[in-house]
Amino acid sequence: MILIVVCYWALILQLHVSAIPLNLNGVPTLEVKLSQTDNTLIRARVRNTGKEDVTFVHLNFFRDPAPVQKVDIYRGSMVPLRGIRQHFRLDGLTPEVLTTLHAGEIFEDEFDLAETSDLGHGGLFTLRSSGSVSLVNNGAVSGYLPYFSEELTIQVNGTRAFQGPKTMSPLNWHTKETCTDSQRTSILGEALGNVVSLANAAANAAQSGSADKFVEYFKTDDAKTRSIVASRLLAVAKEADSRDSGATTYYCSDVLGFCESNVLAYTLPSQNIIANCDIWYSYLPDLATGCHNQDRATTALHEFTHAPGVYSPGTQDLGYGYSAIEALNSSQAVLNADTYALYANGMSSLVPNGTCHVQEISKNRLIEPAIYLGC
Repeated sequence: MILIVVCYWALILQLHVSAIPLNLNGVPTLEVKLSQTDNTLIRARVRNTGKEDVTFVHLNFFRDPAPVQKVDIYRGSMVPLRGIRQHFRLDGLTPEVLTTLHAGEIFEDEFDLAETSDLGHGGLFTLRSSGSVSLVNNGAVSGYLPYFSEELTIQVNGTRAFQGPKTMSPLNWHTKETCTDSQRTSILGEALGNVVSLANAAANAAQSGSADKFVEYFKTDDAKTRSIVASRLLAVAKEADSRDSGATTYYCSDVLGFCESNVLAYTLPSQNIIANCDIWYSYLPDLATGCHNQDRATTALHEFTHAPGVYSPGTQDLGYGYSAIEALNSSQAVLNADTYALYANGMSSLVPNGTCHVQEISKNRLIEPAIYLGC
């Protein structure tokens, strides 16, 4: 159920590390080394393997103080995340969410797995970390940088894990206020209406539209993947169109206190909660005026895909922006939230210039090929 308030898995597809560019032919990466320091306490050492200094967004990554997914945890299947997934702006980024690493430099981050995952049963768990971070130049995302780790298997004492820091506490489901801010109610209502249109149009394109365009975003044209993508988008449209039934609760503002600077919105997948931050209203337009730009509608669509109650499994954040999603393989793309948002934007007739074309995409590429693709 979508309740607009003011204050506030069947299929598991694994990341294929081989699909992420590694440190070959001088291509820089962030090399992550994981170690166990005490039961559920993990230390990550992150090294810039390249020859150039890099500045990147550390939201949803090591150094982020929020309860985010820093590693994937497996015990047979992936252990569900009890933390949040944040969606950040792509320009106007401020220094507090940025990390600069000189060539060869290392930083360390220590974090507790028990804060974002239920490890109370104890036993052996396997950890790995891979994906990409967003590179930043002059406050704007300008490309992406892959990161990867080797697997680490740890033994967890379940009793100690249960007695340690708790995962996200359940909200008081009996105190949900209606959204009394009429301006925010109107803005969010319009955005949800646009989500319905965008998601339905993208679902139709996934079902029977251009094969080339589908491959551009999802890296395959096989019928199973097209069906999964269309089904997820139809589920998003249905959810966005529902105000008194459904799976999610959509808050007008920061109910959990995780709207750090530069964050547009976040999702708590374990409770199917979505919350907007102040800059979702002040920074984003209703609809993008250019290809693959951020707006309120595609940001909300992005968040809906994270919620397993809408479509299971919920998506992850494996890459932000067009250049980053280009580097994903098909298994990653179908589980990446921003791929759905960018596909919806790229296929939408609501975008003033219609669907995104190859020429426009080429002009708006975020990546610096000579530095980050080893060209």
